Amino acid sequence: MTAQHEDVPDAHSLLNAFAEVVSPLLDRTADIFASHQVPFSQANLLVQMHEVGGPRRMAVLAQAHGVAPRTVTSLVDGLEKRGLAARTPDPDDRRVILVSLTEKGEALMQQIEQTSAELAEELFAQMPADERVALAKLLAKVRTPRPEGTPES
Repeated sequence: MTAQHEDVPDAHSLLNAFAEVVSPLLDRTADIFASHQVPFSQANLLVQMHEVGGPRRMAVLAQAHGVAPRTVTSLVDGLEKRGLAARTPDPDDRRVILVSLTEKGEALMQQIEQTSAELAEELFAQMPADERVALAKLLAKVRTPRPEGTPES
């Protein structure tokens, strides 16, 4: 083995280094959700609802979340109890229920986004633009592909 190859980290080492970067963001985000008594499963749905924006049918949320419709019903029940989501009839089909974030839910998501932005600034403040571009390209190469038909989140 040449000296050049001895310095090449293995895939597991790279994954661990990546986890060390991502973990603080996940920990801070989890702390914010926990302070609002939002369990992880509800937090995931809350994030998904925020990202898609606007009211969505329960069935669409279930499909995008990868769970059964009855599971989304239970998750939405919990978000509703916390005042983070609300159900409304679909104006085009009153048999259909739409779910959207409330003002309180949007405010919580703004807090999460602010925390994320602050951490990103801490992590990348010292990184010059050319290194940021290079990192973005490298991350695009290792990004986990989504199964066909799975919506972007």
